[in-house]
Amino acid sequence: MSDEWKPVDSQVLVDAWEEIKDCAEGIQKDLACPDETISKMLRSVAETFDNTVEDILDQADENWEEEK
Repeated sequence: MSDEWKPVDSQVLVDAWEEIKDCAEGIQKDLACPDETISKMLRSVAETFDNTVEDILDQADENWEEEK
């Protein structure tokens, strides 16, 4: 995904953010953990997505090089 991505409907983005927040708050309540712990968990999840995107882009570059 590029940094220029924008949702077709901004309300969908707002709804998704709220859903993620509500889910994280539910997990935090179930674990009875402090804000810092759930924050670290969310960062870890975000990092997984970042790494996946990097892997996909790296693979695309490798494929492109092989096709040349």
